[in-house]
Amino acid sequence: MTLKVAPSSKLLRIILIDSYFKGRRVEVDVSGHTNLSGTNAAGKTTFLKLVRIFFADAPGDVVKVRGKIRESFVNYYLPRLTSYIIFEYQTHSGIKQAVCFSKNESINYLFVDKPFDLADYTAEPSPDGTLNLIPCTNIYRHFHLKQVPVKAVSSPSHYQKIILGTAVFSDKDLTEAKHRFSLAAPGKNLSMLNTVVGAALERNTDFKRIKELLSSIMLNGGKNELEFNMDVASLSIWKTDYNALRTYDDLASSILPKLSKSLYTAENSEAMLAEYKHNLLAYTEQFDYSLKALTLELAALNTENSTENLKTSDEKNSLADQISDNSRIVDGAKRQIETIEAEKLSWEEKDVGSLKSDYANIDHYQAQLDNASVEKENLLDEAQNITAKFDKLKSKRQAQFYSLKDQLSSQLSVANAEYSNITVKQSTVMSEVGYDLKIAISDNENQLQQLSADYENKLSHCHFKLQSVDVSKEARTQFNLAQQELQRANEALNADSRQAIDFERQAQNSAMQTDKILSEMADTADKIKTKVSAKNDLERLLNPKKHSLHEFLVNNVDDWSESIGKFLAPAVLASTHLNPDFSAEHSKNHFKGLTLDWAGVYNDFAKTSDTISAEIEQIDQHILQLNETKEKLSDKVKAIANEQNVLQQDLIKIKAKTALKQQLLESINANINQLHIEQKNEIEQAKLALETEAKALNNALSKLGRENKEKLSQINQQHLDRIRSLQEQHMGQNVELEGYIKQTEEKISQNTTEYTVAISRLAADEKNQLNDKNIDTESLIKLDNEIVTLEKQLSRLKNAPGIISSYNAFMSNSYSQLDSLNDKSFKASQGVTNLTQSLTELNDRIKARKAAFIINRDAITGKLSKVSQQHEMALRLTNRLGEFEQAFDTAQTHSFETICGELDNILKSHRKALKSIKGYAEQVISQMNIHLNSAIKKSIDMKSNALEIDPNLRLISDYIVKELPLVINEVRDLIIENAALRGMELSGFYDQLKRYESDINAFSLRVNSYLEKKTVFSALGKISINLTPLLESHEVFSALKSFKKTYEAWSKDNQQSLPPESYGVAMSEVLTKFTHNKLVERHSNLYDISFEAVVNNERKIARSGSDLKDISSNGMSYLILLAFTTSLGSMIKGTQNVDILYGVDELGEISVENVDSLFAMFDKERDTIFTAIPNADNNFMGVYHKRYFINKPKNRFEQITANDDPLLKAISAAQTSAVGTPS
Repeated sequence: MTLKVAPSSKLLRIILIDSYFKGRRVEVDVSGHTNLSGTNAAGKTTFLKLVRIFFADAPGDVVKVRGKIRESFVNYYLPRLTSYIIFEYQTHSGIKQAVCFSKNESINYLFVDKPFDLADYTAEPSPDGTLNLIPCTNIYRHFHLKQVPVKAVSSPSHYQKIILGTAVFSDKDLTEAKHRFSLAAPGKNLSMLNTVVGAALERNTDFKRIKELLSSIMLNGGKNELEFNMDVASLSIWKTDYNALRTYDDLASSILPKLSKSLYTAENSEAMLAEYKHNLLAYTEQFDYSLKALTLELAALNTENSTENLKTSDEKNSLADQISDNSRIVDGAKRQIETIEAEKLSWEEKDVGSLKSDYANIDHYQAQLDNASVEKENLLDEAQNITAKFDKLKSKRQAQFYSLKDQLSSQLSVANAEYSNITVKQSTVMSEVGYDLKIAISDNENQLQQLSADYENKLSHCHFKLQSVDVSKEARTQFNLAQQELQRANEALNADSRQAIDFERQAQNSAMQTDKILSEMADTADKIKTKVSAKNDLERLLNPKKHSLHEFLVNNVDDWSESIGKFLAPAVLASTHLNPDFSAEHSKNHFKGLTLDWAGVYNDFAKTSDTISAEIEQIDQHILQLNETKEKLSDKVKAIANEQNVLQQDLIKIKAKTALKQQLLESINANINQLHIEQKNEIEQAKLALETEAKALNNALSKLGRENKEKLSQINQQHLDRIRSLQEQHMGQNVELEGYIKQTEEKISQNTTEYTVAISRLAADEKNQLNDKNIDTESLIKLDNEIVTLEKQLSRLKNAPGIISSYNAFMSNSYSQLDSLNDKSFKASQGVTNLTQSLTELNDRIKARKAAFIINRDAITGKLSKVSQQHEMALRLTNRLGEFEQAFDTAQTHSFETICGELDNILKSHRKALKSIKGYAEQVISQMNIHLNSAIKKSIDMKSNALEIDPNLRLISDYIVKELPLVINEVRDLIIENAALRGMELSGFYDQLKRYESDINAFSLRVNSYLEKKTVFSALGKISINLTPLLESHEVFSALKSFKKTYEAWSKDNQQSLPPESYGVAMSEVLTKFTHNKLVERHSNLYDISFEAVVNNERKIARSGSDLKDISSNGMSYLILLAFTTSLGSMIKGTQNVDILYGVDELGEISVENVDSLFAMFDKERDTIFTAIPNADNNFMGVYHKRYFINKPKNRFEQITANDDPLLKAISAAQTSAVGTPS
């Protein structure tokens, strides 16, 4: 039975469809050793980079490596919807595809479970037979409809987990795809293979990059940074608590006993003062009783006086009311008399006698009006005949004018259109000239950019050499320390700057809030103004304007607001002119000449005086509320102003601190500048030759710029000459047409002038003929005035009977009342005189009674004053004892005199004790304040904050003596517990670093075991790499080592006591290494590397990239790098049946013998090489499985066959012959 051998996993073909070879399909078979050839910049390296994409390198990293790709990966490789990169590869389960395409300007991947077939990517062909590609937006759906198993992913990390088999169980969706599409063997992975393949293509001798590669493999693709997190702030607090506890132990033996004694003295004096307070309260009650009795007696006297005052006040008010009533009668009678007299004058002004005589001649006036009207109609008929004749002449002349005007306007429009077309053509010619100038300038700029790029590349190369000049390790260390100090100072300065910005932002917010409140205050002031105006309007309703119609109605017409008031406008009511116009012109939409105001019917004038007064009171209340609101807003503005002042002061302080830190920064910068100067002096000689070369390149670049400037000047001058010539040509074309347009416009103007003159002449003739007929405007106006006068006279006389009747009624009714009104006024005036005499007599009686009341009141007040003094003394003494508690009723009784004599001495003793308490407590608090954020200080502060008031520190002293020792015991336990916990954590991190040291040594041995197999090259013997751990010389490691030693000594002796002082010192040393609560170090900085190789039987060691280049030649160093990277690849795949494809650029520097050995090395490991050699040596072309030639100018990618290459043809013939010859 024959065993079936599983195929090896490997990349078979790379297919590009409509990629950076636009519109073409490129297929490269990489199942065996393959080479790309072609001229420089043909795109060989660009194609090699696709190998890295297949092995899951990030597209962004790929385009940065070598080559001249200046675009993103997607824009360069996948610029269109029909652009695809297809990798056909073999796995343990069959042939698959990994398809790359663009979506939303980023790369997307599609795994396809079948071999490549062009038909899968094309739609139905066009009628001419052209194949149409399926856009990438439909490719997933296309395979899905064909029922082909596919898996789409949108990120390089997910693609990597599938293709390299690194997906874990938590990535359930990716894990299923991994089993179907991964290169790795079932149950295994190829983690970090992408970095190894990338390193082989980069051919980078930078040891830093090599160390990053090794660390990535050692950490299995994990984060290269080693990080140990610890809350540094909590450690600092622990040390603060530790120091605070030491301080408290010292205070417990010195200050606390004295504090306890002072507390005892204060408590005794407080007990005596409590008894005094009890006695004083009893004395105060006695005095209070006496005061109440005297106060009641005085109150009774005052009550009796008040009763008499009320009685006399009522009598006084009654007399005043009677006087007021009689005064109102006098005033009313006088107003009626004045009204009748005023009406009499009004009738006299109307000249009723003249009206009677005119009314007798009314028929005569009517005859005069009829004659005037007939005469006016005759004159108007003759004037109408003359006007009609001249209107016909004017219409005829007007028709002639508009006809000629339309003809000339049409000619002008045609000329203007022709002028506009010529102008457009001229503009087009000028634009073409400008475009020619832009093309010429653009060509010149492209040429300049190309030449500048060449010079800049040379200059960059020169600068790269300059940068490779290094300085001493000591100088670098000093510079790094200065940079770290500068960073810390910058962080502090930035923190203060952010705080200053916060203060400024708060100030801005306060200013905005102030503006808002001021706006509210302005609105409130407007509301107050509106309310005051409304109040004034209502007050005018209660107090009518003097001599106005409103006043007359209020005084003389009952319920006027419910009748005539409904039809009177406010302006009419306020009027003092009581002679409304009753003419016919004012009767329309009016009621007898009075304007109707229906809006006021149920509003202002329908209101009663009580309603108006109530509304005025409401408005007054509203105005009061608005004024209170205004005051509150004003207080807010003041408060905000105070806050702004505080913020301003804080801002000034912050700026002062910032200035000090700025000075510190300047000092540090000066130190860094000094280090820069020392470094420059150290490498100045090494840079001199390179700077000279750079200067020469810069001069050449400047010369190129000057030449380009001169060339641009010539181009611009040629352009100006051409523009000037075109302008002269266009000017000649435009002059003739502009003259014709001007002449036409003048004809139009002349026609208008002639028309105006003709019309004026016809109007003059018309006027002359009217004058000949004695028809002029003045005659008509005179006749019209006569008619109007007669009509007015007749209109006035029509109402004469009613006016004459009203006048007669007034004289017989109203005017006849004058005598009775005068008599009424006299009687009321006499009554006012008599009542005033009675009121004077009453006032005299009131004065006599008031004098007797004052004598009695003073006698009672004297007694009250004496008792009040004793009461006040008792209250003052009691108030002095306000801070003390009152004793119980069983307390000893002390006389009032004893209390007054002894109280001062006892209070003095108490104050002295309190002063001592405060002094000792302040000593305790001040010494504990040194330990900011300690638990002991926080405990004291918390107690202080919980107390509403404790000016003498009495209560906090009680706490310190009685309760704080309990807190001290808890803090002591916590300090010991945290010391043990933090010690275990830091010791554990030290042990972890020690394990890394062992892992680095083991990894070094493992890599060298694979490198030993690579000794196959001519003149190159054993190759090895040494990884030397650097932990012993690392600052963090040394600090951790010292700490662990102290911690273990304390743990061994007695972990129940406080740790020694050396423990805190060692921890402080470790804390200085922390940044942002963590220790961070790159894994690649924990070791150093060196390569060792036997070259021509001579042992050589390379400790840097430059050493590696100088081992023998670039070719030899490249062989060492390839041996090293492929060893890492072999280590990664282990026993898995995987054929790794390595992209290798430029083998031309390696000798022919070693090229053969290199291919033999790849064959031995069952790996494949994919190279890019412009013009390969025929001596080793036969080792390639496939060869391709890139013809960039023709956009072609061609496979070189045996017919194209004589050597391949000969090799093929030899192989055919060998097959046919028997062995």
